[in-house]
Amino acid sequence: MLAAFGGVVSQSVPHIYISALPLIPKVSVVRQQYIGRYPRTIRVLRGGEDKWPGIQKILSGHTDWVRSVAFSPDGRRIVSGSDDRTVRVWDAETGEVAAGPFGGHPDWVNSVAFSPDGRRIVSGSDDRMVRVWDAETGAVVAGPFDGHTRPVNSVAFSPDGRRIVSGSRDRTVRVWDAETGEVVAGPFDGHTDLVNSVDAASGLPLFTNTSPMVDGWILGPNSELLFWVPPTLRTGLWRPANTLVIGQQAAKLGFEHFAHGESWIHCKDPLPI
Repeated sequence: MLAAFGGVVSQSVPHIYISALPLIPKVSVVRQQYIGRYPRTIRVLRGGEDKWPGIQKILSGHTDWVRSVAFSPDGRRIVSGSDDRTVRVWDAETGEVAAGPFGGHPDWVNSVAFSPDGRRIVSGSDDRMVRVWDAETGAVVAGPFDGHTRPVNSVAFSPDGRRIVSGSRDRTVRVWDAETGEVVAGPFDGHTDLVNSVDAASGLPLFTNTSPMVDGWILGPNSELLFWVPPTLRTGLWRPANTLVIGQQAAKLGFEHFAHGESWIHCKDPLPI
């Protein structure tokens, strides 16, 4: 009941009886217990809810299509991006606008995401730009990041909040410094069509089709040593852009749990106490 009527009750307490009690679902124990004591409330003559619907809240405010939504790390807020060219932040419990609308993009906002600490929001737009906002004030704290040649479809922060990754209709992926807007990796250009979704697992560029190999070492964009491949695996090494590798020595590597760069100290599970 609080999720559905908390907003209106917070504005006027009598609406516990005026609005909530007569309109909550018939299976509600609260309704069954108290509705008989308040005979001069609204009566539902036809229809009404028999049980609580799956939809807990409808957040209204955008004036055009909503393209992207995301929860804050603590789950208390929701950020949304819309074709009305704005970004809004909502209270996840009451449905009230907690911040915004943030106006700055001159075109549709296609993707939004919170930073790991919940203090910033990144957005990508049809205007080909990436912007970073203060999640409370709506001030642009970084950007716009200029580099993509077509609309930005997807954006995400790295877990440490220092990097932003973006995917675009220009078929490329780019990694940006979240504060300066400098491109720190990319553009990665192996895709042959639109890039619709990106995810920054560690914030560090790892292994692309163009990553050079020197004496068995796979090198990062700044010639850092990412990992070493034994000679027996080098010939048939499956790279991300490969569709098929044929041969007895073909090797495909998985990086979903790979700790590297500044995260190397986490490569081993903690010792049991």
